[in-house]
Amino acid sequence: MPLKLLFFALTLILPSLTVMDAARAAKSDSCAHCHGTDGNSTSSAYPNLAGQTTEYLYRQMKDFKEGRRKDAMMSPSIGVVSDQDMQELADYFSAQSLVRSKFDADPAKVERGKTIAQEAQCTSCHQPGFKGLKEFPRLSRQKYPYIVKQLMDYRDGLRTNDNGLHAPVAKNLSDEQIAALAHYLASF
Repeated sequence: MPLKLLFFALTLILPSLTVMDAARAAKSDSCAHCHGTDGNSTSSAYPNLAGQTTEYLYRQMKDFKEGRRKDAMMSPSIGVVSDQDMQELADYFSAQSLVRSKFDADPAKVERGKTIAQEAQCTSCHQPGFKGLKEFPRLSRQKYPYIVKQLMDYRDGLRTNDNGLHAPVAKNLSDEQIAALAHYLASF
C-alpha cells in the first residue's frame, strides 16, 4: 500500500515541477538574445550564465536593477524584472550545463596569466579551478573578451559593485597582464 501512495504522490508532484521548469525557461526567453537560451552565449561580448553560481547571478541582476552596476543593455532590461523572477532566473541559469567556449589560448600568455593569478591569490575567492562559490563568480569557461572587459572595468573604476575587492589588484594591471590573465582563465 505505501508504494501505491508514493506513486500517486509522484504523479501529482512531477507535472507541477515540469510546469515550474517550463515557466523558468520561458522567463529566460528575454535573456536568450545575448546569453543564449540555456545561458551559453554565442557572442564573445556577452558572458555565459550557465553553471554560474545562483548567488552571483541574483546579486548581479539586483545590482543592475538598483544602479550599482551599469550597462546600456542590461540596466534597462532588468529594470522591469521582479525579485522573484530574478531569483528564478538565477536558479534556472545556474542549473544549466556550461559548454566550454572555443578559445585558442596562447600557451605563453596562459603561463604568465597563471603566475599573475597565483600572485593575486584569485583562487582564495573564486575557488580552485575558478568554479566560483556563492557570491564569487565562476570564471572558468567564461569568454576571453568578456574577462578582458571586466578586468579593465575594475582597473579603470568603471565597475565597482564588488565591495572594493578587485580594484586593489586590477588597478596595477597593464593591458598585457590583463590579456595574459584572461588567456589563463579562458583556458579552463
